[in-house]
Amino acid sequence: MISIRQHGSAILATILGQFQLSDFQELEADIDARCAQPGATPVDLLIDLRDMASFTVDVAWEELRYTRRHIHDFHRIAVVSHSQWAMWSAWIPRAFSDAEVRTFDTMTAAAAWLGVDDERPHRTVVSPAQLAAHPRDWVVFDCRHTLGDKEAGHKAYEAGHIPGAHFMDLDFDLAGPLTGTNGRHPLPDPEALAQRLGTLGVLQNTQVVAYDDAGGAFASRLWWLLRWIGHDSVAVLDGGMQRWQAENRPLVVGPDPHAQGIVSEGLPIGPEPVGLPIVLQHDTWVPVEVIEENLTQRRYLVIDARTPERFRGENETLDRVGGHIPGALNRYYRENLDAEGNFKTAAALREEFNRLLDGHAPTTVISQCGSGVTACHNLLGMEIAGLVGAKLYPGSWSEWSADARRPVAR
Repeated sequence: MISIRQHGSAILATILGQFQLSDFQELEADIDARCAQPGATPVDLLIDLRDMASFTVDVAWEELRYTRRHIHDFHRIAVVSHSQWAMWSAWIPRAFSDAEVRTFDTMTAAAAWLGVDDERPHRTVVSPAQLAAHPRDWVVFDCRHTLGDKEAGHKAYEAGHIPGAHFMDLDFDLAGPLTGTNGRHPLPDPEALAQRLGTLGVLQNTQVVAYDDAGGAFASRLWWLLRWIGHDSVAVLDGGMQRWQAENRPLVVGPDPHAQGIVSEGLPIGPEPVGLPIVLQHDTWVPVEVIEENLTQRRYLVIDARTPERFRGENETLDRVGGHIPGALNRYYRENLDAEGNFKTAAALREEFNRLLDGHAPTTVISQCGSGVTACHNLLGMEIAGLVGAKLYPGSWSEWSADARRPVAR
């Protein structure tokens, strides 16, 4: 699979998974079209091989034929590669003998040599305009969900979704099996989550964007889960589906032919695809035992993201008992949003959270809600504010209240 786009004055070609003949032919056609334009100059090419898992034999032959025909069409070629593709990287200068070719370990160094900006990963929120500028190289997930209606999210996806987006089900993709005592949305198995994401095109350096139609309430769960397994290049679409549609951006109805993920065919050369690597961040969450200990030790400040009514134990329709964890404070997750449904500015969020924290360090904050979903929204709000290091209590109120021996405050 290949992603091709303009990157400043250069062409950026990113190889994802297996590099096949059709991918190289797509790159050929793109370069040929640019070279055919009036006043065109030799091309600067930035090729990223870090997520290439293998390539087919016919790619090598086609590359040899192509360079013979277009040896004068390239000015500079920057290759970003790991050591496993050292032989490929070493061969490129001989093939493109008229071009200046250099190999780099990082995108930052390669971009600096070409004189183009280094696009750093987005780790909090992105705008619809930013997402629209990356229709092929960012992986997008539709996380829409309605509590009490398990089919609503998928129905909404089928009725119209952002082009290329994959649907992620909160109950099945973003949560693990229920035991009756571990909450309504326990953490999923990290290996299964990484495998699922990997088959849908998420690799080590992939920028991921999650969206919903609930102000980021469900998209922020995927944002947190990816960070939990060690993938920081993930952001939530600011304003969600409503802002995307308000800006008259396109939708796809029904199954999306462009949301296919990684498919391996042909004869592989090199290591097999490994999917999304996992580096679990164990300090990003706490089990219920820490919350129990905190009742007396008070090491942490617990913040509840539910509505004020549910926090007070009123109108509880989702869990067996109404109320909140003793000592917890309440910040309804929608307080992170402005009147248009976008996240407030970093300065505004910082002021509001600092007032709530009242001198507590962000690293001593535990975020919870009903089932560990909207709690992630408060964590995202704190991240935007630059208040990093807070933790998630995944079980949240639904786990806490499942044991009648645990105290309840109202």
